[in-house]
Amino acid sequence: MTLVELLVTMILLAVVSSLVVGAVAQTVRILTHTGDEATGLGDAKVILDRLGRDIREARAVVCDGGLADPADASTSDPTCKAHLQLWVDANSDYAEQPEEVITWRLQQNPDGVHFDVWRIVGSGVGGTPVTSQRQASSLIVRIAFCYDDNPDPAACTGFFPDVEQIRIRMQYDALIGRGTEIREVAFSARLRNR
Repeated sequence: MTLVELLVTMILLAVVSSLVVGAVAQTVRILTHTGDEATGLGDAKVILDRLGRDIREARAVVCDGGLADPADASTSDPTCKAHLQLWVDANSDYAEQPEEVITWRLQQNPDGVHFDVWRIVGSGVGGTPVTSQRQASSLIVRIAFCYDDNPDPAACTGFFPDVEQIRIRMQYDALIGRGTEIREVAFSARLRNR
């Protein structure tokens, strides 16, 4: 082998190697994008399915004016835009009991960007047991609840005894800065058991 043949071989190998590395990098980007979108959509669907079922089964919306994030005392939510409380009359006696209150709220993750979505059954009043279940983890960026058919989400203040419709806006992104951009899902449900 001559030196010229060796140089030509090395140049051809460098070109082929750069094409292979580019193809692998593009494949990784596509897989990250697809995985991010599928994970986000899957969690959003689970949350919206369960939340929609709770809303349709509810008799009324109640609002304790509590915290949007129980771990952060600065997150007051007097109009219940960041957390949702529903009275689901489980025993059909038309009387609200503490164990029939279902609360949907966010709790911030250590990354400071994402939130876990929690479904809490019971209000803890009078020794009533409270059960909590995480519905989604590390994907939700923001969620907002709006009551009745107000076209301006900023003007939603919540007229809780007479609420007939709840609109939910949720933003999700599994990997901030990678994969897809932040996506938004909008959902509306009526209280059927009013």
